[in-house]
Amino acid sequence: MKRKIIFFCIVIMALSLCIPCFAAEKGQHLVDEAQLLTSDERVELTELLDEISERQDFDVVVVTVDSLGEKSPMEYADDYYDYNGYRPDGCLLLVCMGSRDWWMSTTGYGITAITDYGIDYISDGFLSSLSDGDYAGAFRSYAKQVDRFVTEANKGKPYDVSHKAPKRRALKNILIGALVSLGIGLVISLITVFSIKSGYKPVRMRSEANDYLIRDSLNLRASHDRFVYSNVSRRKIEKESSGGGGSSTHTSSSGSSHGGGGGKF
Repeated sequence: MKRKIIFFCIVIMALSLCIPCFAAEKGQHLVDEAQLLTSDERVELTELLDEISERQDFDVVVVTVDSLGEKSPMEYADDYYDYNGYRPDGCLLLVCMGSRDWWMSTTGYGITAITDYGIDYISDGFLSSLSDGDYAGAFRSYAKQVDRFVTEANKGKPYDVSHKAPKRRALKNILIGALVSLGIGLVISLITVFSIKSGYKPVRMRSEANDYLIRDSLNLRASHDRFVYSNVSRRKIEKESSGGGGSSTHTSSSGSSHGGGGGKF
């Protein structure tokens, strides 16, 4: 009887330890099972993901694992979102270190806000950092771009092939190039002005304009009318876009509809 009581107490203690841990994972926006982040990075990213998710009423999730088991990246990402207490609307980024796979799974409003074009665009922003081992940078980029896409979708016109998102890197490079060119041009102009000024000798002006005229030097014998330029009006004819848009969808094991895309890093 004493042994049964001891065994029963051990079981109760084990359950009391396991149940809170399992519950704590429900609905977490950052689940770093692969231990890719430092403690400070986890705190920073958790705050960022929590803030975006609450403000947008749209869960933005990052999950890292070492192994997918028997599942594909798509199945793992979809199931993780469906069975871990997230909102009906959201987006999850899965990173598996063992197979070097990544997958973005969208559901609910996420399918509308982040189309196939959006997945390509957002992943282009974080894949280089992910490949270089800058995991915190990659996840920050992902979170901020998802926030940006959801914000645009809330305006009634999601970013897609017919309404492309601005290329932030290209704009940044153009701005930097313009500032550098402006600076170089300014320096050259100043050097030229000071150089001319240093060799300039003032000339005493004559008191009357008539002093510059030479009498009988102008003899107008003939005149002609000639067209020197013309105005041409042109109108651009818009062509319909041949590319498709929207999200490719599939059904997960829970019966929910998901969009998504992924690859290797």
